[in-house]
Amino acid sequence: MGIRILLFAMVMVLAFSGSLFGGLGEEIQRACSISLTQMGLLMSLSQVGSFISFVTLPLLAKRLSAYSLLIWGILASSVTLLGMGLSRNLLFFGTFFLLNALGGYLYGTSNVMVLINVDRAHMKTNIPLMHLTFSIASIFSGYYITYLKLHTWYHGYVQMALAYLVMGLLFIAFKPVGTEQWERRKGQTLSDSFSLLRNRSFVKYLAFLIIANSVEYCNVVYPLLAISQLHQGGAKEVGLAIIMLHAGSTLSRLFAIPLLKKGFAPQRILFVHCLLSMLGLGGFFLAPSLGFAYLSMALMGLGMGGVNPISQVLEISRWPLDLLQLANIRSMGSTLGRIGMPLAVGVVISFSSLSTSFLLLSLSMGIAALFLLASKGESTPC
Repeated sequence: MGIRILLFAMVMVLAFSGSLFGGLGEEIQRACSISLTQMGLLMSLSQVGSFISFVTLPLLAKRLSAYSLLIWGILASSVTLLGMGLSRNLLFFGTFFLLNALGGYLYGTSNVMVLINVDRAHMKTNIPLMHLTFSIASIFSGYYITYLKLHTWYHGYVQMALAYLVMGLLFIAFKPVGTEQWERRKGQTLSDSFSLLRNRSFVKYLAFLIIANSVEYCNVVYPLLAISQLHQGGAKEVGLAIIMLHAGSTLSRLFAIPLLKKGFAPQRILFVHCLLSMLGLGGFFLAPSLGFAYLSMALMGLGMGGVNPISQVLEISRWPLDLLQLANIRSMGSTLGRIGMPLAVGVVISFSSLSTSFLLLSLSMGIAALFLLASKGESTPC
C-alpha cells in the first residue's frame, strides 16, 4: 500500500512538471531565443531520447526490474529538469529537453508495470484512478504556472527537480521485497520483445494510439501559445486555460471508472472520446473569442482525458500476457507520433497560421478513430 501511495504522489509531481514547457513556453522562448517553429522542432527532436530508451529497454529489462527502471527514470528526470531551468540558449535547453525525454520514457514505461505488480487485484480500477489523480493535480498546476509567470519562470524547473529527487529517494527507501522478479523473462530474445507487431489487430490499434497520443502531446503546448498570441492572453489567462483543459480531462477520467466497472466496452468509449476531441479542436480552430477558446479547451480535455487510462485497460484485457512489451511499444508508439505531429504542425504554421494547425489536429483525431474501429477484435479475459 505504501508504494501505491508513492506512485500516486509521483503522478501529482509529474502533473506539475508536465505543465512547465507548455505553460511557460513564452518565457522559455524569450530566455533561450527560441522561435515558435523551433519550439515544434525541439518537441520532435527531443523524442530521440525516447527512441534510445525504446531500443535499450528490452535489454535493460533483462537486468533490472520495473521498479529499478522507475527509480532511474525519476532521478534522471531530476537532473534534466534542473538543466532546463538553468539553460539560457537553444542548444543547452534542447539538450536537456532531449535527455528529459529519455528519463521520462523509463519512468512512464515502468510506472504502470509497478502499479500492476503491487496491487494486481485492483489494476483495472487503479489505472484510471491514477490518470484521474494526474488530471486533478494538473488543474492545480494552472495556478502554479500563473504564479511562475508572474514571478520567476525557471524557479519552476528548479523546484520540480528537487521534488523528483525527493521522490526518487523515497522510492529507494521504501523498495518492497521481490521486485527483481517482476515481469522479467531472461529467456526472451530481442525479437520476442516486439512480437505483438506481427498481430494485425494490434498494429491497427497502435496506429490509433500513435495519432491520439501525438495530438494530446500538442494539446498541452499549442493551445496555450494560441491563448497568448492569438487571443492576447496574459499569465492569468494562460493559467485559466490550463485549468479548463485539465478540468475537462478530470471529468473524462472520473466517468471512465464507473463505465469500465459496469462492463462498457472500452473500444466504444474510446471512439466517443475521439469524436469529442475532434469537436474541441475544431471549435478552437473557429474560436472567435477567448471565452469560446476556453470552452473548446474544456471539450478537448474531455475528449483526450480518458484515452490513455481506457486504452490501457483495453490492452490488459486483450493482451494480458505481454504487459512489459505493451508498455514499451505503447511508449515508443507515442514517441513516433510526438516526433511527427509537431513537425507537421510546424509546417502548417509556417505556410498558413497557428490557428490552422488545430484543424490538422482535429482531422488527425478523425483518422485515429477510423484506425480504432479497424482494430476491433476479441478481448481476452484478464
